[in-house]
Amino acid sequence: MRTATKKFKVYKFNELPEEIQEKVFYRWNENQSQDYFWGEENKESLEEFEKIFPIKIKDWEYGGWGRDFISFEMNTYPKEIEDFTGPRLMAYIYNNFFHYITKGKYYSKNGKFRHSKIFKEYSCALTGYCIDDFLLKPIENLKNIIRQNPNYSFYDLMRDCLHSWLGGCSKDYEYYCSEEYFKEEVENNGWEFTLDGEIFN
Repeated sequence: MRTATKKFKVYKFNELPEEIQEKVFYRWNENQSQDYFWGEENKESLEEFEKIFPIKIKDWEYGGWGRDFISFEMNTYPKEIEDFTGPRLMAYIYNNFFHYITKGKYYSKNGKFRHSKIFKEYSCALTGYCIDDFLLKPIENLKNIIRQNPNYSFYDLMRDCLHSWLGGCSKDYEYYCSEEYFKEEVENNGWEFTLDGEIFN
């Protein structure tokens, strides 16, 4: 605690009474959940994925009070593409999409940085934002998935990519609204509070 003016004493968050701490966090969380900072970036990754693959996103939702879901439909032609499995599925992904969903591996040589033209990676390859990795993870692991399930199809792959995106967004949203994140914000911004829980500027 410190005396900021003759009228006010200001407190660090952990110096406030427990009931005031709860009040401060609840008030902050109400605003935080409405202004989820990374929502647009998550959406852009999904839209970029939709441009590349023959799917149409119908609806989705995560966070808040509703259940998390995503629905889509296939736009494959011919129709049997969505049933491709095994080596045929691997070849279809590699021949049609690999150059859209990977980028040259970043490395340095003699103090110079560049992207490799030979070695490719999936990291943040769609938009440059980390949620790309959730969308592409099932594709990156496709060889292992097919080894465990030879009947795994192109439709299954698209479904799992979208559900992986949904899970990543949901976890990030949950963390963004968590008390742990709030306390980090308090610490990073050096916030101080009046005894009734108002942020002191």
